[in-house]
Amino acid sequence: MTLGNAIKLIRTARNITQRQIAKQLDVSANYLSLIESDRRDPSLAFLNRLAGALKVPVAMLFVFQGEPIPEVPSSDLNQLRKMLLKIDQMVVENTGSKTARSSE
Repeated sequence: MTLGNAIKLIRTARNITQRQIAKQLDVSANYLSLIESDRRDPSLAFLNRLAGALKVPVAMLFVFQGEPIPEVPSSDLNQLRKMLLKIDQMVVENTGSKTARSSE
């Protein structure tokens, strides 16, 4: 799987359109489309912003590098959605515990 495929997979698993994420990042939907189709190489700074907007660690964009993935069945997307929800919960829990510690 390429970086562009991974971005698209995570974005679609989150039910976010290219236009929505592009607006949030202040880039064009066309630019995001070029990244997802591997016709542009984004900077690491952009990938950090993109990962933040997708609410995943930036490393998640690279997890499946080199893995072939022809077509993603909807059952796999559902699994990815569940995994992303777990990541969201862990982030919230970690953020909450840091806030609680800092107020002590």
